[in-house]
Amino acid sequence: MKRRLVQVGIIVLLLLIGAGIFVKYFPQIWGEAVYPLEYKDEILASSNEFGLERNFIAAVIFTESRFNKDAVSRVGARGLMQLMPATARGVANSLNMTDFSDSRLNEPAVNIRLGSAYLKQQFDKYNGNYDAILAHYNGGPGAAGILLSLGQNSLNRETNGFVSKVKNIWQTYDNIYGKNWEGGDGSFAIKENNFVDSLNIKNLFNFVFK
Repeated sequence: MKRRLVQVGIIVLLLLIGAGIFVKYFPQIWGEAVYPLEYKDEILASSNEFGLERNFIAAVIFTESRFNKDAVSRVGARGLMQLMPATARGVANSLNMTDFSDSRLNEPAVNIRLGSAYLKQQFDKYNGNYDAILAHYNGGPGAAGILLSLGQNSLNRETNGFVSKVKNIWQTYDNIYGKNWEGGDGSFAIKENNFVDSLNIKNLFNFVFK
């Protein structure tokens, strides 16, 4: 009986190691199903216009709406980047978008452009401090002030979680799609990671016991 339990334990351990290796070394296989990348052309256009990392924008979209262009929050934030209509109107005015109306927040190109422009405003305001940028995006200037003066752990749970989640998803998108993917239908550069070349005893030991 004891021997049988040991054998089952070894099998379970091997399965866990195999699953862990698959997740770690082959994100290009499972990644698209879990972390989709839609509206690539619109994201790329805004990335180029405002000088923001494309996967940073994608991570905010994923966190806010999971790429649901019709998403509406309980407080009225709308679209892919969950913009409040009043905020969107202010950003549209700063961009001289004379044809903007609240109904256009469900248009991916419009929503992504306005959301990215808003991120750019905070980027300039906080000198590229992404924690402050994201705290402001989620909780307003007061949240950014708290973060800068007292640290991220002093934020409320929602904003603290938002900052951490966007940064983690940003890294995940970099791992899956690479930092310099292009627009169009599926034409992105997968980050190459040769499992055979990278796996050795030391790597495996570190992976299992990290």
